[in-house]
Amino acid sequence: MPLAILIGIAIFTFITLGSPKVNWAFGAALLLSAFVALAKGMSLGNLIDGFANGLKGVVVASVILMLAVIIGSISKEIGGGLFLVSLLGEQLPFWLLPVILQMITMIIAFSTGTSWGTYAIAFPLAMPLAWAVCQSQGLANPEIFMMICFATVLNGSVYGDQCSPISDTTILSAMTTGCDLMDHVKSQLVPATFAAGLAAILWTLAAYFFA
Repeated sequence: MPLAILIGIAIFTFITLGSPKVNWAFGAALLLSAFVALAKGMSLGNLIDGFANGLKGVVVASVILMLAVIIGSISKEIGGGLFLVSLLGEQLPFWLLPVILQMITMIIAFSTGTSWGTYAIAFPLAMPLAWAVCQSQGLANPEIFMMICFATVLNGSVYGDQCSPISDTTILSAMTTGCDLMDHVKSQLVPATFAAGLAAILWTLAAYFFA
């Protein structure tokens, strides 16, 4: 019921008002969840404690995300992307760039536990570098190459977030299923690494043959 309310309000406000009121949707879903819990016999004290513990659980992830956004903004202001362009733009083979971006974002996301924070760090650096490689090496289809580089940043960020033991989604998945955290992480590593390796090969081939 809370999930249905959340999706319903988001879609209804998007249709009627032109933009989804996500805060309204989450607020209504949260209130409904609280009423359901009280109706099922949970005490008000336990409900408040659960709400407080839930807020505590996302504080670390929120701080990491905020710091990642700050790092991305600082990098953009001081010209980190321009530095990478001048350093690697003419020397790096174009077909290697997608897999390098994928590996870098995998490491960043695994270390920080956030995919969105990795986007904030990586995109201001990766996309100017990809465009400079397109221009310096005269690629026939620069739009395709840019799309491939964009996708590899997404791929690497999601992989790192999925496999990181400090990711909020990984922790919540382990908690809600009653699974040991590291056992859950180990179970994610094998299929995710296989998928990431296959993606790296295919992105490299796509860049080499179609860009």
